[in-house]
Amino acid sequence: MSARAPSRAEAHPSRMRLIHVTALAWLAILGLDFFLNAGLLARFYRWDTPGLLPPVKMFQLIPLGYAAFLLWSVALVWLIARTRAYGAAAGARFGAKLGALLGGAAFLGWLSLFSIPPLMLFCWAFDHAVSFTVGGAVIGAGLAAPRLRTVTRRVLMLVAIALVVTVAMQSLGLAPVVVHTGVVRWRE
Repeated sequence: MSARAPSRAEAHPSRMRLIHVTALAWLAILGLDFFLNAGLLARFYRWDTPGLLPPVKMFQLIPLGYAAFLLWSVALVWLIARTRAYGAAAGARFGAKLGALLGGAAFLGWLSLFSIPPLMLFCWAFDHAVSFTVGGAVIGAGLAAPRLRTVTRRVLMLVAIALVVTVAMQSLGLAPVVVHTGVVRWRE
């Protein structure tokens, strides 16, 4: 009598699988963040709001934001692996719930602390929710998949589409562009 081999969803993922899935989720979140903040939501931002760094300084500090997204991805991988929310749909549901909770909490906290326009703060909270949803979907899919090729291809397609659409939005004047002087301009 032979023992049944555990399925991918029942087995504990290897350390390398967790690292690869974390990297894929991080990449997906980076691409999505670029699309949301430089494209879709850019029109709602007021970069001249007191208390915000000048756009040039923000640009210089982008690696800190990327490091924050990496920490989000690590935490999300850990939580999804612990709860065994394997599969794209299960991971997306888990990520959406967590992202809405954290984004909502951050929004309320920011409202109590900053004089930044509430719509801008809401856009950031929305970014949290969407980023966690997509990150959760990537992680859930990556932890359930026998191989990561398909998940990797989909993430690379998502990032490529996000970049192309964002650049197109800015080129067509559908999203404002921050020029090298730190001034936000709509394409003329």
